[in-house]
Amino acid sequence: MLEQSIRMWNPWWAEKMVPQDLIGIKRAITDSIIKSLDTPHIKDVIGVRRSGKTTVLYQAAAYLMDTGVAPEHILFLNFDDPAINAAPLDEILASIYKISPDISHIFLDEIQQKEGWERWVRTLYDTKRFSRIFLSGSSASLLTRDIGRVLSGRHITFEVTPFSFAEYLEKRGWENLEPGYLIYNREKILYYQKAYLEDGGFPETIGMDEFNRKKILTSLYNDIIARDISARFGASYEIAEKICLLMITNSTCEYSFNSMAKAAHVAVETAEKYIGYLTESLLINDLPVFSYKLKSQFKQNKKTYAVDTGLRNAVSFRFTPDIGKLAENAVFLELKRRGGEVYYWKGRGGYEVDFVQKTGQQVQVLLQVSWDVRDDKTRKREERSLCRACEELGVANAMILTEDTDETVERDGVKITYYPLWKWLLDI
Repeated sequence: MLEQSIRMWNPWWAEKMVPQDLIGIKRAITDSIIKSLDTPHIKDVIGVRRSGKTTVLYQAAAYLMDTGVAPEHILFLNFDDPAINAAPLDEILASIYKISPDISHIFLDEIQQKEGWERWVRTLYDTKRFSRIFLSGSSASLLTRDIGRVLSGRHITFEVTPFSFAEYLEKRGWENLEPGYLIYNREKILYYQKAYLEDGGFPETIGMDEFNRKKILTSLYNDIIARDISARFGASYEIAEKICLLMITNSTCEYSFNSMAKAAHVAVETAEKYIGYLTESLLINDLPVFSYKLKSQFKQNKKTYAVDTGLRNAVSFRFTPDIGKLAENAVFLELKRRGGEVYYWKGRGGYEVDFVQKTGQQVQVLLQVSWDVRDDKTRKREERSLCRACEELGVANAMILTEDTDETVERDGVKITYYPLWKWLLDI
């Protein structure tokens, strides 16, 4: 049974290539992994369930084969497979060598399912049993706790998120993503921009009708709470689901442990613990306030963002259209993909800026998200907040991302660019 499962997960041993239907849309994160191949470090790939981690591993395996690694030297193990997960690690290794004794590259998918995996992988790395080791997992603790404790200094981490807007367009059939072509087809892009914000970027739901998409996303949401929170941490499913629903419904909003505890009717310590579980499962993301004083960052409220706008729409309570919040959530996720430190800014008098991006000690970008800026009061409010933040942070330029407004104004010595969200998401 074990050997049969191992063979099933490695079709290239027979076909001499990764089947095309396993490779899917080329992910941007795959290029980053490929660039790291010259380093000896373990490559660990984390991401929320169904975001495409396994596909990314297949893409890396396909690249290795294309660049000269023999297919029979590449091994893929999925620890969601009951036969593989039930077997002792030493037995798995023995079975591998019986089937293919010259394995040089090993891919371990959903490795966090296997108890004791950390020391086993460390032994494989330290004894140089394989040329390269790749891991994937659906929990941030793969990085923060498990790897940090045992594999410190031996790994590089990559995070897979649901599709970016560019990847979404490619999945929807766009073959030409050149700036000139996209700008020429602006009206169509505006349609797909709205669809992307509402539908989200989970690969298997793209292009589906609303009924089936919501059904799949709701099932995924319940599965994450059951498997990555309740089962993994021995947590109450009911409490986890209640707090998660509150956090996702209030995406883009500030929160405190006290406010969540009150809303969920639990103790503050319980709310704090369960929000930690949700963050580790990668369902939600925290955004701290910007401050040059680290203590102030810890003291003030954070903002929360959902891992995907489509998932948020599928499970949250919504009574009115909130495309502006979806746009802000999408901007946060794209900033996260692009790297760097991201914060929000809050000043005296209620002034606030959605995103401050910092590299090292230098503030690089101030971003405000405002979907509809036709109203003069809206413009003045957004510009005033940006000017206050620019003055305090020593920045001369700022940007307001909109549905489709493209112009530049100067206010109080600050250059403010109104820019279409779709152009920014596509890096035009």
